[in-house]
Amino acid sequence: MKKIIHISIFALLISSCNNDSGDIRQREERLVQKEQEFANKEAEYKALLAMRDSLMASKVSQIDSTSHTQAWPDSLAGQWSSRLVCRSSTCGNYVIGDQRNEQWQFVADSTGLYVKTSTKNKTMQLFKGTLQGNQLTLVQQPDSIADNRARIQINLDFIGSKIMRGTQTIHTKGDCQANFSVELIPNEK
Repeated sequence: MKKIIHISIFALLISSCNNDSGDIRQREERLVQKEQEFANKEAEYKALLAMRDSLMASKVSQIDSTSHTQAWPDSLAGQWSSRLVCRSSTCGNYVIGDQRNEQWQFVADSTGLYVKTSTKNKTMQLFKGTLQGNQLTLVQQPDSIADNRARIQINLDFIGSKIMRGTQTIHTKGDCQANFSVELIPNEK
């Protein structure tokens, strides 16, 4: 009798294991399907963001085209070499005394005034500019698809056609802030 009970219990355990493996497979299949649905929705979301940005740029372009087209003063237009030095930082990745060298290009189109910066590593950034009197303010243009971890603003005193000086402030997530001194010298034309 004990032998029959042991065999019955063993048979129940085996059949329950078989049922569990079937449930696990079904759960895995549902999980894979949900992951695929999420990936599709994420791709659709990114496409919608890109389309929104395109429509906004088109709208700004139409508004600007009805008004006058802006242009940089002749003394600013063209290529400049910059030297940035970190003056203060509450960030781990920006150390006081760190130096950067970039190439800046002042450009204008029907949507406004811009500065394109690039490094030797080919890292590019785009800043929208506003010029009021002798003050030049540049604000980094966000990329809708990239993860924007930093906000960058540059304030320059327009000294003349030979040199400009100012500050660059970088704010990152987590209340981290770094301040750089900026000095611009025009490239030979």
